[in-house]
Amino acid sequence: MNQQLSSVKWSVSCIVTIAAAASASASTSFGQLSHNGTAIPLSVGSGIGNDGFTMNQSDTSFGSLLIGIKAHEYYSNNNPAGASTQSAFAGGGSWLDLDPSGAYTAYPGIAANHPSWNPNAPRWAFTWSVTDDGARAALGVGMMTMVITRPDSVAVTLGTWDIGGANPNNNEPWYQNSWNLGYLGVFGNGVDATTTGIWKVRIDVTSGGAMVGSQEISINVVPAPGAIALAGIAGLLKGRRRR
Repeated sequence: MNQQLSSVKWSVSCIVTIAAAASASASTSFGQLSHNGTAIPLSVGSGIGNDGFTMNQSDTSFGSLLIGIKAHEYYSNNNPAGASTQSAFAGGGSWLDLDPSGAYTAYPGIAANHPSWNPNAPRWAFTWSVTDDGARAALGVGMMTMVITRPDSVAVTLGTWDIGGANPNNNEPWYQNSWNLGYLGVFGNGVDATTTGIWKVRIDVTSGGAMVGSQEISINVVPAPGAIALAGIAGLLKGRRRR
């Protein structure tokens, strides 16, 4: 999971809603990764599971393309089964519920059990899956580009990779993985693990230079309930002093 990305490009992006694939047969859904009724196994992480994904499916020249992304709480070894912080999607290892706006919800701050190599790991992470007919695609059929949009509307393009290929630094396949913003080079200019607001993760897939699929999720990072309560108490005390 400790990715070494050689180049990070910065650009300003407008706020967008969940992106749909550029295909007439594209469809979006939420739930378990599957193809023709058969669950697609998730080969990354420990206990993350293949449920709780926001997905986009489109028919392409090379097969049925399924792009799935989800957000969840982050631990150095992921959340152990039965932990009290699991949500209704616990069975699939997705620990953040969707709020009414359709975004995943998360709390700001550094993860309590962050790994030594990632001291700035936020409390949440994201996992993705890009499959062709329910499996890893063949080399050369398509390319995926991943973009992170921060709460200040700055977009960071993490890279473009062959959906059938692997990361040369650790040989992990590109089609499925789980990452945390703490090691992706997206912080800076006042934005860090404590920043609240809407974060977005988008994956675009092209084949032969043409867009064949796209999916984006939003993560609404809101103050923790305790922080809200403390802010309310502070405001109350301040009001009393004025009186």
